[in-house]
Amino acid sequence: MVKYLDQKIKTKMKNKILAILAVGLMSTLFYFQTNLSQTLKTQVLIEINEKENPRSEILQNYNYKIISQDKSTVELDANEEKNLTIIIQNTGKTSWDLSGNSKNPIFLKSIFPNETNSNIYDQQAENWQSPVLYKISDTDKKEEIKTNETITFELKIKAPKNAGAYKEKFGLLIENKKLLRNKTLDFDILVEGDYADSYSYEYTNPEMKDNYLPNKEKPLEIKLKNTGKTPWYKSGNHKTYLEENGTKTETELSEYQINPGEEGTFLVKLITPSNLGSYEKQFIFKIKDLIAFDSSPINFAMNITNKKVALTFDDGYGEIDPFIDALDKYNVKATFFMLGVVAQHQPEQMRRIISSGNTLANHSYNHPDFRTLSREEIIWQVEETRKIMKTITGLDVLPYFRYPYGAHSQFSDSIIEGNGWKWIHWTQGTGDYQHHEDSATGRHQTYFYSTLNPPDTSIVLMHIISKSTLGTLPDVIKWYRDNNYAFITVDEL
Repeated sequence: MVKYLDQKIKTKMKNKILAILAVGLMSTLFYFQTNLSQTLKTQVLIEINEKENPRSEILQNYNYKIISQDKSTVELDANEEKNLTIIIQNTGKTSWDLSGNSKNPIFLKSIFPNETNSNIYDQQAENWQSPVLYKISDTDKKEEIKTNETITFELKIKAPKNAGAYKEKFGLLIENKKLLRNKTLDFDILVEGDYADSYSYEYTNPEMKDNYLPNKEKPLEIKLKNTGKTPWYKSGNHKTYLEENGTKTETELSEYQINPGEEGTFLVKLITPSNLGSYEKQFIFKIKDLIAFDSSPINFAMNITNKKVALTFDDGYGEIDPFIDALDKYNVKATFFMLGVVAQHQPEQMRRIISSGNTLANHSYNHPDFRTLSREEIIWQVEETRKIMKTITGLDVLPYFRYPYGAHSQFSDSIIEGNGWKWIHWTQGTGDYQHHEDSATGRHQTYFYSTLNPPDTSIVLMHIISKSTLGTLPDVIKWYRDNNYAFITVDEL
């Protein structure tokens, strides 16, 4: 009897467990089925949306080919008028409706240097008689342009009054807002006259001299202000460039266009001599194929030295941008040892450190004393910061690291070095973190200790939080430059 009851109880429990499992299984299957259904429905909706997207249809069905155009370089006298003709073939799948009722009218539009304003056309100065948006020629009376048929565009222009080379790009415009950029129509307008009056410049570099290490490839940034009356262009038949005297090596303008009153940049690639001493390079400002234009040479003095200094900035608390601006002004690159917690709150500044040509390095996550940390804590501090900075900038900051407070031990060194990091100390400690605000005392302290008996390979420690350091930074740069030090970043040590 006991055995029977025991077996009966077991049978009931077994059935109950099976029932619970069945309900659970059904719930699970329903959950997955519901979510799978939602997933499939989402995928279908996305696919339908893509197929019904009118913008995608426009990009697929509209295309064109340039059949002919007036010669790309047009020579005109000042204020001279001229008609330009362009013939274009419809190579897309959709006809171009010219009836006036179309949702997709076709226009030619100026697209250089931006999508809204013509590069040359100036309504106030009335340099051009045609508007920025060009209508289809009235000589074409067709209601539509079918696939493989052609259409003619006419542009009536009036040359600018100032002599010089002007550049214009045109593209097809659909729906009055979508430009087809797969092809462009380029015109270079050359207005003959006194080019010396149209093209002039002045240096905006603080100094046209610097110190370099021997046998190095270094960028030389030459900044010129356009003080003439005509724009400068990066490309085209009459592009603006610098030519190194005696070598014919060309350095193009960095920006697409520099208007009168604006500043342009030329990044010259320097290969420094192998022998120590003083050298001079000359560069000629040129407009391509303007033989009549002649400019005085730009002189740059080089001093080849074995002495070098790395300016380094720690932590990141405070405003980073003014330090980068000051370094840019004096053509100096530095190393920024930033904290992970700062990088999280100032991601744009981390990206700007990289984009401005400076070096971003690791200073731990939240500035602990590494002598008090365990192995796991040390690894977390550097690897978490490394991960944050890579997420923000896309670059790996390995291997350069600086200890907070400069505090380390044999134990921390073995872990840091064992994980591929190179820790960087300093030769010139300024104590500038004591002076958050700008003051005469703070400036004097930073300058004094930055320049106090530096070795031939000097590493200067400064902090972003110190406004006194920002105030005296130009003086520190001048001292090292005057004493024949070449500025480097820690990856060049």
